[in-house]
Amino acid sequence: MKKIKYLILMVVVLVGVSCEPTYTKTYSWAYPVAGDWKVKAYVDGVEVDWAGGPFEIKSYNSSFGKDSIWVDDYPVFNTTTNKWSANFYLMKFKTAVKMSDKTFSTTGSTNAIDIYPIKVVVTNGKIVGNDSITMDVVFSDDATTTYQLAGHREVSYEEYMQQ
Repeated sequence: MKKIKYLILMVVVLVGVSCEPTYTKTYSWAYPVAGDWKVKAYVDGVEVDWAGGPFEIKSYNSSFGKDSIWVDDYPVFNTTTNKWSANFYLMKFKTAVKMSDKTFSTTGSTNAIDIYPIKVVVTNGKIVGNDSITMDVVFSDDATTTYQLAGHREVSYEEYMQQ
């Protein structure tokens, strides 16, 4: 009887070990355009001092298909002060992306932050190499100013791919 118990135990252990699932890391179709970025804001080549950069923005894939990404500076609502705070401009917008040359742009995306319904225009959006980002941005509430946002990936593309 003991031999049968040991045999059953061995079978259970071997089956348990051999059935361990193998995980393969999968990546979003939007890489290397998607990422967490530390950027600074410039106007005519001069850093914008009120922006307090470098600040964080994120770009990530849209659930609507493989032709657009979200650009987001993750604004947060403070329930104590009843105010929104943003890393840069209280923005979250969708922009068209062209993965073949890692560029993105929009002619007038509506800000997804509903309390701040502005339009956002992005030109010259590009990922340089895999770890730098640059774009020119105009907000409809400040239409005479073009902000150049430029920076680098927080975790390098190569580091991310090896995780």
